[in-house]
Amino acid sequence: MTPSDLFPAISPAMARELFLIRDASWGERFKENFNQFIIAPLEYSWPVIKLPLPPSRTSNHALIMVEHGEVNITVGHQAYTLRSKELVIVPALQIFTLHSIRPDSIGFMSFISQELLLGATSEFDFLKLTGNPHINLSDQQAQFVSTLLHRLVIDYQENGATKPELIRPYLLALFAEIDRAYVGPMATKTDVGERLVQRFMDLLTMRIRQTRLASQYADWLAVSPNHLNKVVKHRTGQSPSVWIDERVVLEAKVLLVQTELTVAQIAHEMGFPDQSTFGKLFRKYTELSPTQFRSQFVDA
Repeated sequence: MTPSDLFPAISPAMARELFLIRDASWGERFKENFNQFIIAPLEYSWPVIKLPLPPSRTSNHALIMVEHGEVNITVGHQAYTLRSKELVIVPALQIFTLHSIRPDSIGFMSFISQELLLGATSEFDFLKLTGNPHINLSDQQAQFVSTLLHRLVIDYQENGATKPELIRPYLLALFAEIDRAYVGPMATKTDVGERLVQRFMDLLTMRIRQTRLASQYADWLAVSPNHLNKVVKHRTGQSPSVWIDERVVLEAKVLLVQTELTVAQIAHEMGFPDQSTFGKLFRKYTELSPTQFRSQFVDA
């Protein structure tokens, strides 16, 4: 079994089967090659989504823009409430949870494959796992972004994703416009303590599968375990160990929903000595056993 099997990223086709309600417009929603690119107005999308969604990791970049209304989403451990002229871009392989979409919401939802961008991912910091997914737009920026998204909706409705040579230039123009408004996670973190916290959070995203030891994170950050504990707890209200446990539980939730691994196998893959120890930690943070959590979504 490969690492991608153990820590899966689902495709739009898989997400469709897991998280959407089949309706009369099913065939019209999913055009040819929609695994490569799909976009729809938010008001057209949300009624068929089984909200709230469980924590999920997708193989595509996800984009949600709000023109009116409200969307509640968590990316990694950070919760966001999106309102007018705000958007979130969830990079491929990042875990996110879509909690709610207010019924009067207007905007866009899109999933974009990395292949479609032909390597352009490296040009935009907001498409990196450690980037800042939340972006505020000025009135002018919101107008430009909205115009490009409207155009992409029309192209998708007419051709699906069968003409990447037409879709790609609009996407690159869209990302270039978003990049103007982008503020990276370190941009306002001039304080040394805040920078350490951000670097620790970045490591959680990138290396949680490698270790659950706070001392190892301290080594990677070139600080003492005591210093890391003091700074992180002072700045966030939680110790590094708690952040590590919460991230482990988040990874486990994805495995429970997106794989057929047994609870014992998941416990092993997450570095626990036995299923019982894993179950106790999972219940501590969710008030559910792993099996109870899985049944909410897999058996729904």
